[in-house]
Amino acid sequence: MLMDFTYNGKPILPTKTAMNELSEIDLDLFEVPEILERGFRIRKRGKDVIERGVQKGNKVINLVVVDMGNWYKLIHAGKFTLSKKFKNKMRDKNGI
Repeated sequence: MLMDFTYNGKPILPTKTAMNELSEIDLDLFEVPEILERGFRIRKRGKDVIERGVQKGNKVINLVVVDMGNWYKLIHAGKFTLSKKFKNKMRDKNGI
């Protein structure tokens, strides 16, 4: 079985810290491409930085990757509680 950790045709390589963060929130690298593809934009980041999130119950799982040219570097994976204010803001922006 070929492990396909790609997004937009480029491989995703996590930092050691990001791998630890994935472990802490019970997520594995297999789920990262799906979250990046299907997730909603959380906030505006720098030119080559992408942040995407998915809602799971009352939590939001967010991932941050940096476009390094030929590959993406996963620099952060986190989980936070969905506040009413954030939920309304995302509903207005992304339709969730």
